[in-house]
Amino acid sequence: MKTQQLAEGIPLSSLVYLRRKIVFWGTDHFALFPWRVTKNHWHALVAEIMLQRTRAEQVVPAFEKFRHLYPHPRDLAIDTDSVVFATLGLHWREELLRDLAAILATIEIPIDRESLMALPGIGSYIAAAYRSMHLGIRDVIIDSNVVRLYGRFFGFETDPETRRKRWFIDLAERITPQRVHRQYNYGLIDFTRKICAPNPNHESCPLRNQCKYYIAMHAPPPSPA
Repeated sequence: MKTQQLAEGIPLSSLVYLRRKIVFWGTDHFALFPWRVTKNHWHALVAEIMLQRTRAEQVVPAFEKFRHLYPHPRDLAIDTDSVVFATLGLHWREELLRDLAAILATIEIPIDRESLMALPGIGSYIAAAYRSMHLGIRDVIIDSNVVRLYGRFFGFETDPETRRKRWFIDLAERITPQRVHRQYNYGLIDFTRKICAPNPNHESCPLRNQCKYYIAMHAPPPSPA
């Protein structure tokens, strides 16, 4: 409850500071991956599936191969020998992706969150990322990297279940801007990959002046009694 109360009591000024810094940093450091510029919504959705628990740089060759082989879901649905995730170490997703392709070969990809999450292999994060970054619909992305950033910046403890807790979801909702949500979410992804990584790059961090984690790490030792 103490952590929840801390999160709920974060002032608006701190939320705005973080939001603006991430948007500005993200604009200057936008990573031009091929799925970020594709106009093919099928490819965009599959890219988000590929990116789950996988480094973006590792996904690039697999995505490039995929988009040339399967321009439409029906192309994958009829390929019973497809091995999309061979280089990504995610073989268990092959069947889910084929099931997804079979469904999307007959219908348009839905745009509402609930319908997306009813599809094989589509969880909350993938649905939010697809909607926000490929459809331009405001949605809130939450994963372990986002939890790490918010926990460090605002100074509250986190655990593997934090991202599923209502108070954290509410916090992420408060932070995500209404108008520039796409830029913010792209910035959030790139920032947690390059700056607020497990081993943080403090020297290049634009948040450090107000980051509770940075301030605590660099506080002078207490004076001897």
